[in-house]
Amino acid sequence: MLSAVVVTDKNASSEYVRWASAPDGLKIVDRELVFATYWHHDDPIEKFRHASIKCAEVLVPDKVAGDFILGAYVSCEESKARLYDIIKTIEPSFSITVNPDLFFR
Repeated sequence: MLSAVVVTDKNASSEYVRWASAPDGLKIVDRELVFATYWHHDDPIEKFRHASIKCAEVLVPDKVAGDFILGAYVSCEESKARLYDIIKTIEPSFSITVNPDLFFR
C-alpha cells in the first residue's frame, strides 16, 4: 500500500535526515544533488553531506510488486551481465541500463 511507503531526503541512517510519506515525500528530495555526476568536495563536511544526499531512499515495507519495477541501472557491463543471468528466465525483456555516474566510484 502506497500510504506505508516513506521517502528520505538522504540515507535513512544519516543524521538530520528528513522523512515524508509517499508520493508527496518526493518533494523533499534534491534531484539535482541526488543525480549529480560529481559529489566530491574539498570540504570533508560538504563531501559527507552530498554523499548522504546521493543516497536518498524510498523505503517500501515488505516487498515491491514486480509491476512497479520498470528496469534497473547498473554500474558496468559485468553487473549488467550478472543481473541479466538472474532475471532472464523471469523477464527476458527487462531493461538494464549501464550508467556508472549513478554510483560511487
